[in-house]
Parts: sequence; C-alpha cells; structure tokens
Amino acid sequence: MEYHPETTVGPTNKRSVKGLLKRRRVWLLVGSGLLLALLAGVGYIIYDAAEMRRLDVESVGLVEELKVGYGEEVRISDFLARLDSELVDNTVVKTDELGEQQVGFEYINVRGRKRSYNFTVKVVDKVAPVIYGLPSYTVEKGYDGNLTDLMLSGDDLDDEPVREIAGEYDLGKVGTYDLEYVIRDAGGNETRQAFQLKVVEPVKSGGGASTVATRPKQDFAQVQADYKNERTKVGIDVSSWQGEIDWAKVKKAGAEFAFIRLGYQVGYGGEYVVDKFFERNIQEALKAGLPVGVYFYSYANNIEEAKKQAAWVAEQIRGYEIELGVAFDWEDWKNFNQAGMSFRTVNRVAQEFLAELAKEGYKGWLYGSKNYLEKIWQPRKTSVWLAQYHDKVTYVGEYGIWQLCDTGRIEGIQGDVDIDVWYF
Repeated sequence: MEYHPETTVGPTNKRSVKGLLKRRRVWLLVGSGLLLALLAGVGYIIYDAAEMRRLDVESVGLVEELKVGYGEEVRISDFLARLDSELVDNTVVKTDELGEQQVGFEYINVRGRKRSYNFTVKVVDKVAPVIYGLPSYTVEKGYDGNLTDLMLSGDDLDDEPVREIAGEYDLGKVGTYDLEYVIRDAGGNETRQAFQLKVVEPVKSGGGASTVATRPKQDFAQVQADYKNERTKVGIDVSSWQGEIDWAKVKKAGAEFAFIRLGYQVGYGGEYVVDKFFERNIQEALKAGLPVGVYFYSYANNIEEAKKQAAWVAEQIRGYEIELGVAFDWEDWKNFNQAGMSFRTVNRVAQEFLAELAKEGYKGWLYGSKNYLEKIWQPRKTSVWLAQYHDKVTYVGEYGIWQLCDTGRIEGIQGDVDIDVWYF
C-alpha cells in the first residue's frame, strides 16, 4: 500500500475543513444579504417607476373636447383641464391645416423631473360660408343662367362648396318668387340668404340713346395740386387701352411714375400674352426718366399656376429697371363661383405669385378695390395698391398706392387714364 500523507486526516486538517465551512457560511450570509438588498433595490425601482407613471397620469388632465377651429390662436394650456406641475414652454399649437394634429409638450413634475406628454388635437372648419348678395334680382323670361351665380359666394377653406337655390320658381313664367340662396361647405357649415327673384318679359331694344351716366374727367394737374406733397408722388398706370403714348409729354405734364401692364392671362387655364404696347411703353417711359413698375392681369386659380405666371413675368422684365416692383392683379369676381377657389386659395395664389418674384428681387404689390380688400383679400405683409374712386380714401387698412380714378386726363395720352398717388 502506498503512503499518501495529504489524505491523512489529522487535527490540523480538521481545523482547516471547519474553517472552510465557516467561511462558506459567512459568504453565503453575505451573498444572501446582497441578494436581498438587490431585490429590495429592484423592487424600489419598480415601485418608483410605477409611482412616477401614476404621478404622470394624475398630473395631466385634458379638456373634454380636443377640437379647435382652423386658424384659431391657441396654446398648450388651452387644452389642459389640470396640470399639477409646471409647463416648460406654453407653445402655440399649429392650426393652419385641417385634420388631426399631434401635439407634445414638456413639464416639470412634483418631483422636479422633466417629463413629456403627447395628445391629438383635431383642427376643424368652424366658419360658415359667405354670401355677398342683394335682396332682389331681375331676370328675363327664359333666362338660362345658373341662379347661384347671381351672387358672389364662397367659403374660407372649401374650394368647392355646394351652392343651391331653395324654393319654387319657373324661369319660363313671369312672376315674383321668394327664394333662398344656400351655400354649404365640407365641414357642414351652412349659410342662407333670402332674396326675391323677378322674372320679367324680355325688353325689346328700341335703339335709343344710352342712359349710362358718365363720370367726370379729372385733370392730372388738378389731382397733383390736391394730393402732391413731400410724402407723395403722383403718377399713372397704363395698358394697351391708352394706345400710343407720348411719354416725353407725360413727363413734362408732371407725371412722376408709371405702372405699365406687362400682360394678361387669357381666362382660366389660358395662355399668357404680353401687352402689345408693353415694350414701347416701358422703353419710352424709362427713356423719359420715369420710375416704373409693372402689373400682370391674372386668372390663376391654383398655386402651381401662380408660380408659373411669376416665372413668366420675371423672364419678360429681365433687363429692365423695375424700380416700383410688380403688382398682382386678379379681378374676376363675377365668375369667382366657377373658379374653384376658396378665399384661402385665392389669397395663397396672390401670396405665391409675389413670393416667387420677391426671390428675384422685385417688390410686390397686391392690387385690389376697397370692396374686395375689406371682404376677401388678406394682404398680410404684402404692400397694397388700393383702387378707390373717391376724393379721399375710406379704406381702413394699410396701403402704399392709391388709384383714385380711371377718368384722368394728361398731355401725351388720348383719352382716359388711371391716376395714382404713391405714398413713401
């Protein structure tokens, strides 16, 4: 038998085994303590996280109806029924597009921690369409037009509102009919206007003299005497309707500037045409030493068309000194109902046209009469060229040019011309 001293169990080895077992128990106790501490820590973290979620849920309460009207000015706080904490930033909520909008905000909770919260707001159309009509209209028997076109009507957002006439009538029978004009937008908003329709026998032409009243002519020199001062200049605006102009005489007569029609669009979707006197007018006006601006008569009914027109205009005037800038002239209000535009769209068309030309370095003007500037146009930051044929301006908005008449007379032009006052 071989001798193996390491396997011999003596007093010394017994103590070693006991010590080992004791150390193992100590480590077991330590490990158990650490495990319990770890489990306690995890439990606290889980509890704390749950508590934070509870606090977050209970800290924020939203209003019952998360709806807002298009274009309304609202902030995050307008949708909070309760907030047991502090908003980081009470930001403005975007309301410039219809439909659901995602809204998010941050706040400091009761434990001083920054938290985030998200909710959904629905932007809706709350504004009813508008009717600009008279209490009575007269048509001849057999009238084949659309009665909804008798009145200008439209919606702030809907490009294609539903228009209809409510009531019984017979365009083939002479009589007086009490009717209602109805217009309804996609948001369910509706406007009604009562009116009386008179159907009469056709009037036979007698070939007599016209009874149309003529407005008095206005001498340029007198206009200058009335409105010229240290803050104004008096000038004219022209097109092919004025024929051949002697610009040297116009300048000598006192004109200080001129707006010249560059061209026009031939109806909706039509081609763009350069005014047949544009080249002569701008060259001769500049030669005479007059600062000039140009205007374009538009039928644009969508943003793409407006941008296309602006690019065309920029190309036509390249190389000329256009000190006064470019004016957008849209006036087909009698056919607005068929144009397929909301009031928002027609304003965006004007804004896009002028914005594109601003990129080319041209100052922009929105041309409009007092009536439509007050009812439909929204100039915002655009300079206004106001048309109001009156001895004084009653338009309450801001404007930079006033077209005060279209029956002006000045040396160098045969016939009537528009006279304008430029404020600077």
